[in-house]
Amino acid sequence: MRKKLRTIKILLLVIIIIGGGFGYYYSHYIAPNNYTVKKTTINNSSLPKEFENFEIGFISDINLKNSSDITRLEKIITSLNKQHVDMVIFGGDLYSNTPFDNEKVIKILSNIKSSYGKFAVLGEKDLASLNDVTNILNEGGFEVLHNEYRPIYFNNAAIALFGLEGTGDISGLINENNQDFYKLAVIHEPDYFTNTSKSNIALQLSGHTMGGYIYLPGIGGLLKKNNGSKYVHGYHSKNKSQLVISNGLSTEEGFEYKLFCPNQINIITLKKGNLK
Repeated sequence: MRKKLRTIKILLLVIIIIGGGFGYYYSHYIAPNNYTVKKTTINNSSLPKEFENFEIGFISDINLKNSSDITRLEKIITSLNKQHVDMVIFGGDLYSNTPFDNEKVIKILSNIKSSYGKFAVLGEKDLASLNDVTNILNEGGFEVLHNEYRPIYFNNAAIALFGLEGTGDISGLINENNQDFYKLAVIHEPDYFTNTSKSNIALQLSGHTMGGYIYLPGIGGLLKKNNGSKYVHGYHSKNKSQLVISNGLSTEEGFEYKLFCPNQINIITLKKGNLK
């Protein structure tokens, strides 16, 4: 009996060692370069019926660090284009540090296909190189929204798009022209959902947190950041408002690992119906 128990203990130890080794290898060398297409359906009764099945491609936290990341970005954009979305939104942090190979990045971004516009907000890393990153995004066909509102027209109806930059205060952008619209807010840091959910926002799209880097069911993302500590991963709802957080498409310098928290292209399908 003792011999059998000893054998079981040894087997468990071997499994733990092998599992730990594989987890380390996967989180450092495989997961940071892989990405998935994550599809989410968002129901809201305030959506105009004309926007039923309107699809948004949401990408965030590209964090370009070197030339190999630029080659990888080309593959990501090819995958995004295969989804044939109606609109594309970038949620911030194009580079991990100082911009480089600007013309190459502009060319890749220019290849993104979207029938009803390409819009972007800036993340905290973008703000450190504000003029360069804004120019790259503009030349790549994106309209960068600096605390601005844009109406989005589709099938003779409209919804309101708000691009917020470093603030959750949307009150100054809501007026008689858009107060009754379905409201979509894009802001890099997800914790501003505490504020936007009080302003009759139907949907907020955010990035910044990288999904918490390591995600454990029932616990959530383990690594938390400023303005990304309350809302870290996945989907949330509050006050009839909904929040979708992207896991991003890369890692950051100093945190080059991911586990159970895959990089993702988010495809958001809008539906008219009761919030689920």
